Amino acid sequence: MKIKAIITIALIISAALMAAKVSPGVNTEQFREGKYIHINSMVIEFDKTDADVQIQYHLSPFAQVYMFMFGSKHLEPKIEEIFFDFGNIEVKRIGRNSALIHIKDISRQSDEYYLHDSRILGMQPDVLTLVYPDKTRHNIEHAKTTPDIFYS
Repeated sequence: MKIKAIITIALIISAALMAAKVSPGVNTEQFREGKYIHINSMVIEFDKTDADVQIQYHLSPFAQVYMFMFGSKHLEPKIEEIFFDFGNIEVKRIGRNSALIHIKDISRQSDEYYLHDSRILGMQPDVLTLVYPDKTRHNIEHAKTTPDIFYS
């Protein structure tokens, strides 16, 4: 690689890191212990035995630069790690600060009801919102697991 290209890349990374360091709203306490992603909210919208999950997150400044340079596909393993206790997940979309995941068989059917057994979350969201098929919502702050629930 030519020296000019290396210097240009180094300047871009330095400028991005400096901009992230002086920008307001970045709390480095949220990124301790090597975590480069912080989950602000997670919305699980149940639909029979499946669910769509919307995650709102923000990344550490270094991760933002990395994602800008190499794309969001490298974030997919970290997103999948959040749902390690779930069976069949499919990452539909990953953006700068949000992701959409589809989970098959998150619940099981029993007569006219659907039962969801508690599952461990790989990361703790600030707010977990459960949206039932009738559109009622239940918010849980700092959830480590999904609760045992049933719905129709």
